[in-house]
Amino acid sequence: MNQEATCPLCGGHAEFAFRVGDRNREITDRRFEYRRCVSCRTLFLDDVPSDLARYYPEDYYGLPSLDVLDRAADGEAPKLALIRAHADGGRLVEIGAAFGIFARAAQRAGFEVTALEMDARCCRYLEEVVGVDAIETDAPQAVLDDLGPARVITLWHVLEHLPRPWDVLAAGARCLEPGGVLAIAMPNPASLQFRVLGARWAHVDAPRHLFLIPFEALRARADALGLRLAEVVTSDPAGRYWNVFGWEYAIRGRPARRGSNRVTRLLAGTLALCVAPLERRGMNGTTYTAVFVKE
Repeated sequence: MNQEATCPLCGGHAEFAFRVGDRNREITDRRFEYRRCVSCRTLFLDDVPSDLARYYPEDYYGLPSLDVLDRAADGEAPKLALIRAHADGGRLVEIGAAFGIFARAAQRAGFEVTALEMDARCCRYLEEVVGVDAIETDAPQAVLDDLGPARVITLWHVLEHLPRPWDVLAAGARCLEPGGVLAIAMPNPASLQFRVLGARWAHVDAPRHLFLIPFEALRARADALGLRLAEVVTSDPAGRYWNVFGWEYAIRGRPARRGSNRVTRLLAGTLALCVAPLERRGMNGTTYTAVFVKE
């Protein structure tokens, strides 16, 4: 174990937090080490694999029919409502679009959508089936400056996967037009679930989650880039879903090998219901979604 480490985001001293395996997929037997910054409280993977792409196997993304995609896109209405409270229409750039559930919802809502995605299969699907512009890249910060002004940029559970999240945030701030909106959803390392479950928390997701960034650290960085916080939520429909999801994953023991069944879902739902008064209070939710507006 390396005794000295500094935070990649703020340069602060970082201390050992825990070691954990690839519990969610079990692609390897290797164990990974996370550190916590004593300054900004960010958790980060200290030993990022050089072959990180292999931890995103082909079955990481399923490519549904357009009918199935449209039904899934109907569930994105709460995300659209958060955005449309501040920006209605214009160019929307989704970073990490996967196969396009939100991209499809935004397209149907009248936004001009450009998707940035690292998976080649997903990019073809986005262009040929969903019908939006797609750019294949695993370094969105290198693409954003050349895109031209955007009214909206979204990162739905993507920033934690990126090796240089602050560079992406800075490029996004430059890309936004004045009054533009940046929406970010992320796992919440200040959550009740993480405090209870620790390394067994579903959103650790080693080694795919390189960073677990506290909301206050994200807010401070956004503020330095001229992005004003407009809203932050933890108990919206997506947040409530992730609350149940996290407890269910914990109950499954080895989620990569043991799928959910009726008993698992019942136990998780009951547990989530019991702790809901706590999880829906303040910043205790499993995830947070923050909406920023460019000054």
